[in-house]
Amino acid sequence: MIRPLAILCLLPAAVWAEGADTAPDYYIDGLFSVSTAEQLANFCPSIAFDLDRANATATDILGRLSEDGVTGDAILELTGVEEGVAALQAAFVDRYGLDGAGQDVVCSAARAEIAAQSLIGGILVEVAE
Repeated sequence: MIRPLAILCLLPAAVWAEGADTAPDYYIDGLFSVSTAEQLANFCPSIAFDLDRANATATDILGRLSEDGVTGDAILELTGVEEGVAALQAAFVDRYGLDGAGQDVVCSAARAEIAAQSLIGGILVEVAE
């Protein structure tokens, strides 16, 4: 069985078709949140990436797309995904001062997202180092 997270993570690498529908904000937010949570967990030893929560997030997003009539190959044709995710990433880096930041700053950003109960924070778990 292919897990929803695997499907969701592969989608940004697709070639976008001209004239396709613009990706909904919730889809872009979901891609950004899952990928950002994974990166925060990779660079902070006291933060773990919760694969079950990430898969639940991916399942929810794919369900919403389906409800909106975006299924199968149509998902691969959504436009604006890369630009949307890049803009969210840039804002996140600016918000927490992550450009060139050390591990303490990265961990602080992760803990702030957990405390805020954001989509990113919902995929992260604080663990003992």
